[in-house]
Amino acid sequence: MSSGGVMEVAHLDYAVNALGYSAALGRLVGLTSKGHHWWKNPSHVVLIDAKGVVSDLGPVDAHWFRTDDVSAGAVIGTTFYVRDNARLHAIDIDPDSASYLEIVRTVVLDWPALALDDFTVDAAGKLTGVSAAGWGPGEVVSFDPASGRVLSRTEIVDLPGRSTYGAVVIDSAGTVYATNNGYKGRSRVYRISGATATELSEGPQLGMIDAAGCLPNPMPPRVEPPAPRPEVPPPPPPAPKPAPIPAPAPAPVVPPPPATTTTPPPSAPPRPVPVRAARQKPAPRKDLPVAAETTPLTKSRKWAMVTIVLVMLGAGAAAARARG
Repeated sequence: MSSGGVMEVAHLDYAVNALGYSAALGRLVGLTSKGHHWWKNPSHVVLIDAKGVVSDLGPVDAHWFRTDDVSAGAVIGTTFYVRDNARLHAIDIDPDSASYLEIVRTVVLDWPALALDDFTVDAAGKLTGVSAAGWGPGEVVSFDPASGRVLSRTEIVDLPGRSTYGAVVIDSAGTVYATNNGYKGRSRVYRISGATATELSEGPQLGMIDAAGCLPNPMPPRVEPPAPRPEVPPPPPPAPKPAPIPAPAPAPVVPPPPATTTTPPPSAPPRPVPVRAARQKPAPRKDLPVAAETTPLTKSRKWAMVTIVLVMLGAGAAAARARG
């Protein structure tokens, strides 16, 4: 609903309830029983695109399930949650799943979640709706879809009570937008932020309303890119500079070996000169009798004796000089 009134997108020949938005399928998801035999699989799951084109996925695989008392719906991933009085059913809508279109789980809702006529999915994966049960003002209620347990309740003073809110959505900032079916003879849209509610618009009272997350905006018109300009070949890249030749590493300086001083071995002590005993007073020389040579070697022996005497005399003179 906008300030200019209601804009009709498509006209359906049958009612669709419990609307939710599936980001995985890119469509609205809902339940309908129009055109199907009520005694055999009367509840069908349908998809609706932005132009109102409906695709029938087929019946919910549960003969006992009816849409008579279904009044709220939302999609998390590929699970379609619908409220049936005080119960919450989880329907698998994954086409590749073995449990496709089956009710995979049912839980009982806490009070006042069981009085919600619509709910939506918040950023944390909880289901949130607006309850107007009782005599007080309306309140925002969040609950866990896996257990049905109420997680939070916030009373909103400016939100009318004693009337149902059949259309609830939430944005990425956590602001809730709820439509009251009929308050003082008018249907009214409220923005709820924190504990404050602001009325945004009003219109003729509606008998049955529902809401779901917004469908994606239409794709913008295709804009043809301009023809590319002829490209001028870029100049060839400069030749790579030769890599500098690394300077040879200096040879390691080897310190010269320490000079070794050769210490001459200690000289041997001078050998003591033996002290010879003093000569005795020479005795008078006695002439030896000279025998006549009787053989040819006798003369040679004499010269040999003379030589020995001379040598001995020379040695004696040398010893006398050494002592002096």
